[in-house]
Amino acid sequence: MFSRRFWAVALCTFVVIVTVGGGPTAAEEDRSPKNLQFFPKDMKREDLIPLMRNFSFALGVACTHCHGTEEQTGFNLSGVDFSLDIKPAKEKARSMLRMTDEINKKLLAPIPASSLDLKVRCFTCHSGLPLPESIEDRVLRKIYAKGIDSAIEDYRAVREDYHGSAAYNFLQQPLVEVASALHGDGQYKEAAAISKLNLEFHPESGQSRFRLAEAYFQLGDKESARRTYREILSVRPEDKRVLARLEELGDTQP
Repeated sequence: MFSRRFWAVALCTFVVIVTVGGGPTAAEEDRSPKNLQFFPKDMKREDLIPLMRNFSFALGVACTHCHGTEEQTGFNLSGVDFSLDIKPAKEKARSMLRMTDEINKKLLAPIPASSLDLKVRCFTCHSGLPLPESIEDRVLRKIYAKGIDSAIEDYRAVREDYHGSAAYNFLQQPLVEVASALHGDGQYKEAAAISKLNLEFHPESGQSRFRLAEAYFQLGDKESARRTYREILSVRPEDKRVLARLEELGDTQP
């Protein structure tokens, strides 16, 4: 199932095709590409538009992310002057294009190519996000900025918008890493909350269950820790870490 963001970008692409696609008429001759600094200055519109569409999908943004005035945002391209250099994102895009060009043509050139002959492209890093950020970095950033409740609320919202896309990894491991980082920072309540969140979506996650038990242990909640360690033993009865913890808790039952 495609996310709402996918359909929004798809709509922008449709608008681009309808607005600037097709062969130019005499009245449209002055709408040929202008102010091209990375691409060849004589590049034709019909060759440029597919590339612009790819950028839009790769970053999950509308064309006005880079083009037009500061007031022109969203998917309405009426009156947008694509030649303007007002928005910083446009110059950043040129820098990114130069970077990927150097990676592909210079840095990767000495390395034997696979049979797939893969190239670094915008989507390689961005995966549908204007600012590429892993979900674990996002969750940690939200926790340190606004607290655990806000971070969990944001995670649920982002998962709703992006689940099924390539933007974020919603498998179990990213939140395992978040909980581990919080545990190492002494934030045991937050580590427990993230572990519970992960178990909500991945109840089979043994790593999250162990991290939850460890958080309970550090918080002095012996009963919750003992119960959670026992749940782990029901699946992995020979887990030495769990057996050692239970012994510390005075639980020596087989």
